[in-house]
Parts: sequence; C-alpha cells; structure tokens
Amino acid sequence: MNNLLALFELIGVFARRRYQAAEQHFAAIGLNHTEARLLTLLHQEGGAASQDALSSQLVIDRTNVGRAMKRLEQDGFIKRRKDEADKRANLVEMTAKGRKAVRDIVKIRDRMAREFFGELTDIEAEKAVALLNKALSKAEA
Repeated sequence: MNNLLALFELIGVFARRRYQAAEQHFAAIGLNHTEARLLTLLHQEGGAASQDALSSQLVIDRTNVGRAMKRLEQDGFIKRRKDEADKRANLVEMTAKGRKAVRDIVKIRDRMAREFFGELTDIEAEKAVALLNKALSKAEA
C-alpha cells in the first residue's frame, strides 16, 4: 500500500474512533456528538445564528440537524424563534444551560485530544496540523 493510501485509511480510523469517543464522552453531559458540535458552532457564532447557517457549516444532513436542534431546544440548551426579516427562517440562541454545556464540551474535547495524541510533542502536532491543512486545502479546491 502506498503512503498516501495508508494516510487516507488512517484518517478514516481516527475519524471513527473520534466519533465513538465523542459519543461516549458527551453522553456524560446529556449530549451526542452532533448536539455538541452544534453548541460549539453556535458559541463560535457569538451565541446566536440562523439554523440554515449552522446546518451548512456542519456539513451533515439537514434532517439530522433539525432533530438535534429539536432535542437541544426541548432540553433547554437553545431557544429557536422565527426571523423577523425572513419568516421562513429560524434564529437559534444559546441559553445559560447551553453556555455551561459549551464550557463542559471544551474540557471534554481537551481530554479526548490528550487521550488520542498524548504521546505527540507540540512540535509533532504542529507539523501534523500543517500537513493535514495542506491536504485539506487541496481537497476543498
């Protein structure tokens, strides 16, 4: 197997293991992987964004996003309301419970990263990030 194919397969293994670890770790705070990603994105957007914007940034099926939003709303992590400018669109706002969950998510993600890559030095991680970002820019082009 050539090195590019080996790297491609290894990234797939990491993605599956990361997903499984995220599902397990986020369950401790009552969330799944998608819900944690949504709250993180919403936090990065300043605590409020349109549902469509969040959905497109996640790059997952809109049905899954809608299901996750419904659960986050029912559990009090977010509030949704109609956009006054565009009645067809929903605006999503994070609640205090959602902000607390984001603080927990950050801690969980840090722990997961240390578990995955704890053997790597900062310099090794920096090199890996640079190489993967280079590959990603080619893939997105």
